[in-house]
Amino acid sequence: SLMSCNTPKPKWIELVENRIEQLGTIQKVADELGYARPSLSLALRGKYVGSTDRLEKIVMRVLGSIHCPHLDQVITPEACVGFHEREAPTQNPVEMRHWRACQKCPHACVKKRIT
Repeated sequence: SLMSCNTPKPKWIELVENRIEQLGTIQKVADELGYARPSLSLALRGKYVGSTDRLEKIVMRVLGSIHCPHLDQVITPEACVGFHEREAPTQNPVEMRHWRACQKCPHACVKKRIT
């Protein structure tokens, strides 16, 4: 169809394809994600029968990256969730500022979605 050439790829597919390029094989990426290679292969080609929601979440958690506005650096989604969900570090003013920023961070919705 004409529309498919203009449709941007979903972010998770881009992440997987980039990782396959880095690691060299789809099997290595499937192993890293803890996902069966045939299922991953089908999902990438849009031929997977079931829902890809779980796979998308795994990909975003393992391969996704988030720019932390407080640290002004790219961190993993796991690190982001870790900062967001930790107890308030009341004894450390520097960490407390980070914690407060985290609680109001626009990425909060992303974190809730990927965990």
